[in-house]
Amino acid sequence: MHKSNIITLLLAFVSLTGQAKKTIVWENPSVAYSAIPYFQIQKVEMTTEKTAMYVRMALLPGYGFRISEDSYLQTNGKQYRIIGSDSIPLGGDYIILDDSGRKDFVLYFKPLPLDTKEFDFLEGLAKGDYKVFGIHDKSYTMPPASVPTEYMADDDGEGLAELKFDATPATIHFKSLNYRKGMNTEIQVQYVDLKNPAMPMDVETNLNDDGEGSLSLPICLPQIVWIDISNIPWSSMGCVYLSPGKEVTVLVDMLHDDSKANSKIVGAKGYYAKFGKDWCQSAFDKKTENGPQKPTVKKEDIHDVQTLIRYCDEERENYDKWVKNSNYCKAIKEYLIQFAYSPIFMFEGEQDSLSKTKEFTDYVLRNYTQNLYNKNIPFYNTFVEGSKYYAMTNARGFNADLARYCYYLPQVLDSKQLEKPLIEDKNLSALYDKYVVDYQKTIAANKEGLPDNAHYLDMTDVAPDNILHTILDKYKGKTVLIDIWATWCGPCMLGHEKMKPLKEELSDKDIVYIYLTSPTSDYDEWKEYITDISGEHYFLTEGQLDGIFQQLNNNSYPTYAVFSSDGEKVATLAGFHNVENIREALEKALNK
Repeated sequence: MHKSNIITLLLAFVSLTGQAKKTIVWENPSVAYSAIPYFQIQKVEMTTEKTAMYVRMALLPGYGFRISEDSYLQTNGKQYRIIGSDSIPLGGDYIILDDSGRKDFVLYFKPLPLDTKEFDFLEGLAKGDYKVFGIHDKSYTMPPASVPTEYMADDDGEGLAELKFDATPATIHFKSLNYRKGMNTEIQVQYVDLKNPAMPMDVETNLNDDGEGSLSLPICLPQIVWIDISNIPWSSMGCVYLSPGKEVTVLVDMLHDDSKANSKIVGAKGYYAKFGKDWCQSAFDKKTENGPQKPTVKKEDIHDVQTLIRYCDEERENYDKWVKNSNYCKAIKEYLIQFAYSPIFMFEGEQDSLSKTKEFTDYVLRNYTQNLYNKNIPFYNTFVEGSKYYAMTNARGFNADLARYCYYLPQVLDSKQLEKPLIEDKNLSALYDKYVVDYQKTIAANKEGLPDNAHYLDMTDVAPDNILHTILDKYKGKTVLIDIWATWCGPCMLGHEKMKPLKEELSDKDIVYIYLTSPTSDYDEWKEYITDISGEHYFLTEGQLDGIFQQLNNNSYPTYAVFSSDGEKVATLAGFHNVENIREALEKALNK
């Protein structure tokens, strides 16, 4: 054999030997898309023999999971099946008993190519299967897809739509780039439904295998509609401006730049397509040096109403100048000037008390009535809170009708007995009447067939400040444990299960277990759950439950409060930690 050939063979052998021993390690790798935050990939090790994926399952103690024997990795169109595991059985249930709720384990797969840049982990393609897409080392950036020209939203020159009632639904479409089969991506959309404007409506659509989906929204009025695509580690949020009968298509890149939040919404076309893009930019600009100038009046110097008004006037002047000099589209400029500035909700402490005076209220009604319908509608109930100013006046017109509608209807739907306000718009007036009648029928139907220990909105005439005292008065002479819970609260459910042995152990004691919830819980779920929870059950209005939270100086789920037989509060416990804390509080109350 020629000498050069021998050298070539030796070099090849050395190269193969080195490759055989080589290990590629990704510490805390990035993930382009996943909807399962509790499935956390800690490390990836790749050799020529196998690929190891180190995983932490972060659940609650007592919860279980299962990893399918059919799991696999995929990259470049090829699959690499699972060949083993460490610390958990494949195909069998594993219950987490550790108090931390965590379980670390390793999954082994047939070896990926050592030059792999990114890969997916899948149990299968069904909706409930564990799936993580675009797993990659932090040093690697997922390549963005090319955005078609029609989604690069140029300004169409339109101003804002007229604020008027229209029952024709609006439509929002979703199309995606880099969509991989099995993603089953859920996109949540939040909008204001006039059925109850104080409770923003959340709806969702699952994208199909082509990465597309649509939603028809009964919005009734032009408004901002918020979009949320939950993924690991970020939640990509964006918005569109929609009007009844109009359509917009939103483009998302499912594997786009995972190093930043709000990166997956990459374009839009259709009705006010540029609105969402400019809205996000304006929100960012406001927080930087690109935002409006600050008033020369300092907040700490505001000690009287006139100074407060001067502060608002100067801030508004600076704000308007900033908007007019910006490069945002016409619709955004109109929206920011007409609706997005609200002095009503920005003050704290002394300034807050000044903002509630009649003088400042009159100033707001003279200058900012249009701002009641503003960008914050889906959050903090600012429209409903602000619209109370109209209750003090005889203002006329659609905006006044809308404000009164949105202030009074939620209160009626929280079981308050109020007279119908002045609503001259026939559509809004008829809608108000319809929802009130529907609500009354629902309440009557829900009360039928409930057991004696279930009290469904039975004390709607009791003020929130008095509800706790009224309930405790019914059980005078008994030790009371109050459990504030919700059907959507996992720790609440865990607490119910953990409490069963203690309740059995203390069954000979004169203790009453009282369970409180509100319409944040689904009524049908509540009705089903309470059949397995011994005690007295109260379904209160939201206002009443908020009143109890305030009296207990706590607002977390679950909250426990223990009272002695003479009505004295012995303990308040926030969150469920262990039964022993509750036992100690009950024993202390029993021994008083």
